[in-house]
Amino acid sequence: MEQTIKVGWLFNNMFNLHGDRGNLLAIRAEGERRGYRVEVEQINLETVVFNPMDFDFLFCPPGEIEHFEAVAAYLEPHRKELMDYIETRPMLVTGTTVGLFGETISRDDQSAIRGLGIIEIETRENHTVYGDDLYYSCQYNGKEMEIIGSQIQMIDLDIKEESPFGRLKYGYGNNGATKFEGVISGKGIFTNTLGPVLVCNPWLTEEIINLIEVNKNWPIWEDHRDNSLEQASLKTKIVHIDKKETRLKDIAVR
Repeated sequence: MEQTIKVGWLFNNMFNLHGDRGNLLAIRAEGERRGYRVEVEQINLETVVFNPMDFDFLFCPPGEIEHFEAVAAYLEPHRKELMDYIETRPMLVTGTTVGLFGETISRDDQSAIRGLGIIEIETRENHTVYGDDLYYSCQYNGKEMEIIGSQIQMIDLDIKEESPFGRLKYGYGNNGATKFEGVISGKGIFTNTLGPVLVCNPWLTEEIINLIEVNKNWPIWEDHRDNSLEQASLKTKIVHIDKKETRLKDIAVR
């Protein structure tokens, strides 16, 4: 019987900024390379039955803040299930939508939206948008790695009790004032990184699939992907970044 990885794609018809659909393509490509069948199911407001534990991997892409209230209302009954889910299973949330999973989103017009409170962060909508490269080190599934991508920051994130996903080497990160990039909670990754992050950094994609294999009691795949092209690209980008001068002030970056 063919082994199957089930992926839940959250709110694709509402959250669809920055081409982050590519993260799903990366997961599917790596899963299929290892001989698995990868099934992607779309979860939207019209989905009657949603059980996070039906899935091996959940992905929530970036979206406009104006949609957060409706999505939060849909996900609120599943809050505890999602918190249990990320204790052992991989979830990836990218871009602006990270704020949805935090506590309060303070908007530029002085209004506020209540988030899901799955991670302990406070979010503020920025008056202007900041875009740049993003480069940091992180650890996932026990593996140290460097991550590079881009950032189009429409929000600032303030971490309370959570751990940052990465430590900045260059870029704006969570709020332009610390070395923190994103949040990691259990096996859940909440990151500002666009690119898409799993296409630009296949070593992270591999660790997500490795974790899925462990969770399903499958043998860990030993035939490692040839990442030489992506590694060369990483080095080239780092050389470029090292020559840049950030306009950010009073921030611990290069």
